[in-house]
Amino acid sequence: MIKQLWRWHPKVALRYLPIVNRIRNLHLEDKPILEIGSGSLGITPYLAKRVTGLDIDFSGPSSDLLTYVYGSVLKIPFNNNAFDTVLMVDVLEHIPPKNRKKAIQEAVRVAKKFLVIAVPEGRLSESEDKELSEYYKSVFLKEFPFYKEHLEFGLPKKEEIVNMVNLACKSYSKRATIRVEGNVNMKLHNFLMKGWMTNNIFIDLIFRKLMLLFIPIFTRLNQEPVYRKIFYITFR
Repeated sequence: MIKQLWRWHPKVALRYLPIVNRIRNLHLEDKPILEIGSGSLGITPYLAKRVTGLDIDFSGPSSDLLTYVYGSVLKIPFNNNAFDTVLMVDVLEHIPPKNRKKAIQEAVRVAKKFLVIAVPEGRLSESEDKELSEYYKSVFLKEFPFYKEHLEFGLPKKEEIVNMVNLACKSYSKRATIRVEGNVNMKLHNFLMKGWMTNNIFIDLIFRKLMLLFIPIFTRLNQEPVYRKIFYITFR
């Protein structure tokens, strides 16, 4: 457990903790879970349960709780309804718009009970990405690949995601309830991201670890405008 806590990061914790709470409320934490685009850690430090991760790159800190599977969201190498819970967190914005429908179709296909899609969404989030991209370049004198893709591909819109989920459900004869919630106040997101973008080791330590003490306060500052939308899709 201590090892999992050490892997916590404030800005990532704010992204995952609401999802963790929802999974636990549905009593799905001990059922098969797939995280699409998990990277090397994904949700495991926050859920502290076994998860299958699907990605094309697992470089970075490792997790004993993550089973690595190399593959593409456009052709997920698992059967229909293989996982009770499927997560796709901050992934869709890194996929070219022409492929997003297919990505959602595949996620719906392998999800049996619960699907979570989280994305930065909206005009203010696009402006935030542009500002933070320029800030990163001013500090590190190079582009941040994630923001480059955000700006090149454009952020998916709420209505588009809902429509694509509904079409995918129709394709696989599934009925679903979709609930959309905001995640991370815009000013708080900006503050945490700029604090993380530093060459100063002491500031870096503060924003990576000391700020974890303020997570209970940060979670209460989840008012609009928010940077991210979380789509909770429950199949019935």
